[in-house]
Amino acid sequence: MNIGESRVGDHLVLRPVGRLDTQTTAAFQARLLELVAAGSADVIVDFAQVDYISSAGLRSLMAAVKAKPKGRRLAVAALNPLVQEIYTIARFQHVIPAFGSVDEAVAAWSPGAEPKAEPGAKAEAMSPNAPPIGVRFWGTRGSLPVALNHSGVRAKIRAALLAVRERNLSSPEAIDAFLDTELPFSVKGTFGGNTSCVQIETGGDEYLLCDLGSGVREFGNQVLAKHGPGRPNSFNIFMSHVHWDHIMGFPFFVPAYIPGNRLRIYGCHKILREALQRQHAAPSFPVEFASLGATLEFIELEPGMPCEVAGFSVTPIKQFHSGDSYGYRFERNGKAIVYTTDCEHKAQMLDESYPFVEFYRDADLLIFDTMYSLADAISVKEDWGHSSNLVAVELAQLARAKRLVMFHHEPAYDDAKIEGVFAETVRFEEISREGHKVEVIAAYDGLEIFV
Repeated sequence: MNIGESRVGDHLVLRPVGRLDTQTTAAFQARLLELVAAGSADVIVDFAQVDYISSAGLRSLMAAVKAKPKGRRLAVAALNPLVQEIYTIARFQHVIPAFGSVDEAVAAWSPGAEPKAEPGAKAEAMSPNAPPIGVRFWGTRGSLPVALNHSGVRAKIRAALLAVRERNLSSPEAIDAFLDTELPFSVKGTFGGNTSCVQIETGGDEYLLCDLGSGVREFGNQVLAKHGPGRPNSFNIFMSHVHWDHIMGFPFFVPAYIPGNRLRIYGCHKILREALQRQHAAPSFPVEFASLGATLEFIELEPGMPCEVAGFSVTPIKQFHSGDSYGYRFERNGKAIVYTTDCEHKAQMLDESYPFVEFYRDADLLIFDTMYSLADAISVKEDWGHSSNLVAVELAQLARAKRLVMFHHEPAYDDAKIEGVFAETVRFEEISREGHKVEVIAAYDGLEIFV
């Protein structure tokens, strides 16, 4: 790409032209790193002639932030509305200040300038006769369970009462219609607080689950309510990894205590049994692992090697996460569901050569860890093992996935915050789309999707 350079007073100005994406970012990043590492001048990147920026372009800016000497300043300026919107969705305004123009940046950095808050704009092949596959989300939070507390409930009630003023809701039907069509989801509902547990319906007598987070307790209770404790059931459980938020529901999974039930626990870690046994042991839990009544089998899988389970072909893939994690691709009758959580995508360039693109290829449903903003994922929370909404969209678009499910929500976010991030993600999919549309969905506890 064409990259102009100039000096304005004591400041160096870099002026890239065109798109900052996987095709052009390498040259831009190389020159930017040279500038921030050499001399003592502050650097301003003038975006006046930049049409678009992808996660690769944003990563190049973060690389410069990490490489610049302490005390050296870096800013961006003159972002067009589209680039500015992406910059805000990625939360980069909290990392690198964005100014309306190069002159504005120079003025803000001039000796004697009044300190002020950093400026930044606000964001606005399938079998036709195959029966649908149901996917049910029992837990969608990351890291630890959260509860809706008194102030959260009060805020929802208050928002609903404010919205209903001067309305004539004289019948139960009118009230239901108002709730269903006019109140935002964050007011009338909740994304929930249970940690990871997703059910994929098999269409038969066996159950298939992904992970044993706190959501599995409610799943187990539903099974007992449906069949009663006297009927034996078989459960096939695929483990992404054994961090506590993904196994903490197991001691409260009642079917594991009932003789006659069979639990087959699949995963690529050699310590699956040890991890589950350890949380049952004193002083952590009063019921010993050995006292579980169900028959338990632990089946070790190999990444890249498919296995046949409950009518599905299941293929694992190794992911970047502390202690490793594994994603799974479930295929049946020409339909594909991908479960990929606790995976950090550290590649500077996301293109067709990136291995996960092929793994996600043409997925009917891509369940994806979108815990952080891109800015956090590649700075203060780098190497924490999670991904962002921007990377999720770009990979889903590259893989031509049909639907993308935002999953493993940040436990610090309330319902309104998650709803806001969801809206920004939908918007980013729209403005980054190059032909293929990906439907974006925000998971919540109790959501059911048919594939």
